[in-house]
Amino acid sequence: MLRRRLLLVTPLMALIGALGGCGRPTGDFGRAEPSVIHDRVMPAAGGAIAKWGRDELVSGFNHTDDEGVLYDRAWGFVRPPHHADWLNASLIEGQRTRILPELDSKLSVAAYYENLRLDPYRSSEARYTRMIRDMQADTALVGPFWRQAAAVRDADDERLRAWERRSEQRPKEMQNAIARVEENARVVDWVWRSLRFRLRAYKHAIERIQVETPSTRLYDLNLAYNDLVAAIAEAELGTKRTSPGPWAQTKPGRYIKSEEKVPQK
Repeated sequence: MLRRRLLLVTPLMALIGALGGCGRPTGDFGRAEPSVIHDRVMPAAGGAIAKWGRDELVSGFNHTDDEGVLYDRAWGFVRPPHHADWLNASLIEGQRTRILPELDSKLSVAAYYENLRLDPYRSSEARYTRMIRDMQADTALVGPFWRQAAAVRDADDERLRAWERRSEQRPKEMQNAIARVEENARVVDWVWRSLRFRLRAYKHAIERIQVETPSTRLYDLNLAYNDLVAAIAEAELGTKRTSPGPWAQTKPGRYIKSEEKVPQK
């Protein structure tokens, strides 16, 4: 079995090394840009690597429209906060497509500010404006994402109930259903971690910029940060008040997992 896994994973890793040496393409307004390599080839290879190389659950089901929207909205949070952070973008793309295991906890919190200040001739006020806009954009997207996550979780609950109601219960079908529930939960859990990572990255940047280039806009900067903290705290509270559903007996705690408390205003 191990030899079979190695024979499968090794050529796939070589293929991905040639195809996926960069982050997922980004179009207008930070949206993911369609790409055959990033949307089909890499996820297919990553699914095989996750299943045979790491013994992870991989579903053979088609995605629902709601799941597609969930994954697209999740990408807006899991990608690096700064568009020029190509190294972290490549690693995140490897994790998103499941070619790489979960590694977001190892990303650099300092990278956001270091990329922000790369051009020494850029206006210092422009950096304040960029940071404020980045945090405001994140704040606006938190609510829609968690509403989408709730819709997908409700569908996951119904998916398992529908299988239980079937007169002919097929084990393979149940395996695919449980795997899809786990995949959806994995994405939501990743967004929780990514939001906390962004808070740490923004906090680090605020502490650095007020020393390097002081400005009267520090108040606006802190206000934008506090608004993001409040939006995440509200989403977290709403998630914990919602029953995780019967699937939680199989994979407990994914949707309501909280590794650390959100800092309060």
